Amino acid sequence: MKIGEALRKKRLELGLTQQEMCEGILSRPFYAKVESGKNRINAESLFKILFARQIDLVEFGKLVQGTYDSAVNKAEKRYQSQMNVAVSTKDLKLMEKYCQDIIESSNDEILQLRALVALAYFKGELGGLSKEIRVKIKEKFDEGRNWTKRPELLGLLANTMLLWDQDDLNYWIGDLLKKAKKEAVSDLILERYLRLFENYFLILERYLRLFENYLVICYERKADGKEYQKNRVDEVIKYIISVTAPFQLMIYRITALYLHALLTDQKGKAQKIKKDMEAYGYGNAIASWPE
Repeated sequence: MKIGEALRKKRLELGLTQQEMCEGILSRPFYAKVESGKNRINAESLFKILFARQIDLVEFGKLVQGTYDSAVNKAEKRYQSQMNVAVSTKDLKLMEKYCQDIIESSNDEILQLRALVALAYFKGELGGLSKEIRVKIKEKFDEGRNWTKRPELLGLLANTMLLWDQDDLNYWIGDLLKKAKKEAVSDLILERYLRLFENYFLILERYLRLFENYLVICYERKADGKEYQKNRVDEVIKYIISVTAPFQLMIYRITALYLHALLTDQKGKAQKIKKDMEAYGYGNAIASWPE
């Protein structure tokens, strides 16, 4: 949906005339042409209308995201959506199908590498990945300047965490934390919407998924008797708590609290959190939580 179409949709939902929608900001004739796609609206005027009519920025962004999103983001979302379904249902055949489809049909080398690693993980063959694959993965990060801003490299890190030893993993997570801490949630949203509505909540959620993957790996390595740097774990949990006040991000906060309970040997607390989530009907959402 284009910006003009989204504005018309929200205006009709609010029961406003075109004059009422743009009053004090744009002339009605100009605004009418924005809705019809004949005129372009600048970011400042658009934000003034959205704020004046109390239109939720995230909701509006989702309406137009499909039109203005990049091909990379669209591929990332499709991959993430498919894998979320496969993981939540623990359907190994479905996971293998999605990964194999990407390996065979995608022209995106990073996405192919992610699928290769994911497929090896699901089949319990992670240790059998060739040295060539591992070198290629490392090269992608070495080549990628400002890798923390690149969705495809964030996704690659998410899929390859188990390949890194703890020191390397702490290094990458520390790099990501430095980037994430510089940006408040409100700043992230504003900056992203000014760039033609590439939804920054998607970027923030990528950060959160990465940090939670890191916590899971630290817990599993601790359970296996391997050392991990607790201070980095505490820092990650503190960050997750600090940015998950918005309701739509609450699941990440609850997951972090659950993982914190596991990492600090509070098994009773962890079990209670899990039982509460299941009782509230979120069993599928927590299906991948470690025990």
